[in-house]
Amino acid sequence: MNLYLIRHAETAVPDGYVQKNFPLSELGQRQAHALAQGMSSIRIDHLFCSPLARARQTAEYISKFRSIPIEIETDFREMDLGEIGGMPIEEVYALHGDYLRSRPHPVMEYGYVQGETTEVFHSRVAAALEKMVWKPFCQRDINVVLVAHGGVICAILLHLLGLTFDGYLTYFVDYTGISKIDNRHGRPRIRYINDINHLKKPTSFEPIRLLHRRK
Repeated sequence: MNLYLIRHAETAVPDGYVQKNFPLSELGQRQAHALAQGMSSIRIDHLFCSPLARARQTAEYISKFRSIPIEIETDFREMDLGEIGGMPIEEVYALHGDYLRSRPHPVMEYGYVQGETTEVFHSRVAAALEKMVWKPFCQRDINVVLVAHGGVICAILLHLLGLTFDGYLTYFVDYTGISKIDNRHGRPRIRYINDINHLKKPTSFEPIRLLHRRK
């Protein structure tokens, strides 16, 4: 199996706000279009994605170009930030500034009010990967694409490499960055991380009607 991990395109997050379930920006739509064109030579057997708008909208460009259905998996969503999701950053620091600056807990216990800890997040993503992708497909000659989020991709890389979550966010991935992992003799092997060459090539951009807008 070849597993392609793709971060969503740029989102329309208002300046000074924390990410939540925002849709793609206009630039993000162009990036998603370039991504879909850049992957045109790769056979895709399964296209998984997070349920969040920015990932679904990115996956729609690939789905439209390749005429392949999108398989939504809830547990590939980004870490739940709880009550700070979508808040102005100034307000977040006013409410949680001391906590954010000190980070008194071990990284696996770090989390926000009404949100997930990093340990819960990592366990959720790892379990979804094993159940939906690795165990069913790792021994098969197929190409699997997963469109998700930077945190999810980092969690998957750490899980497959057997590394602790102390390395969370060690691997930075740009918008629409592609990371490829294959299976060699039953063991995962990273071929490359954060390929964005498709963004450097000219494209004939035509926006598509995005089906999954922010609710």
